[in-house]
Amino acid sequence: MELGRILFLTGAFATHALVGYALVRGFTDADPRLGVVFGLLPDVDFLFPAAVGWPFVHRGITHTPLFAVTVVVGCYALVRERAVAAAVVLALGSHLAIDSLSPKGIEWLFPLRTDWSPGLAVHGPTATVLLWTVSIGLLLWRVDARPSLR
Repeated sequence: MELGRILFLTGAFATHALVGYALVRGFTDADPRLGVVFGLLPDVDFLFPAAVGWPFVHRGITHTPLFAVTVVVGCYALVRERAVAAAVVLALGSHLAIDSLSPKGIEWLFPLRTDWSPGLAVHGPTATVLLWTVSIGLLLWRVDARPSLR
């Protein structure tokens, strides 16, 4: 893999992890590390063998609302804590929201294949700086005395 692609992916992964972490820490009482895990979860599709094909490709099934709902319901069924479910919604939802704005978009209507996207450079330098700035601002703003979503 070429250096440019490695740097791009590193930046994208770090952004998804930071945004998820900041949202979970800022708005829930759950362990903010859940934001990192679930903020990165949709990109588990990078581990799928290329020969498998659709929908087990990057931005396939793991980048769909159906996948997100399944994960949230599964997590809630396992732990029965609203704060954890809220953390999963925020982190996983942030990943899907960010990627849905990119030129490739996501499959909002899965299993129907759609190709509409606003085509924004959400993993480009400007958007990355904006996402990091907002996330760091949220982390600095959050104080333990402030009530969170329950």
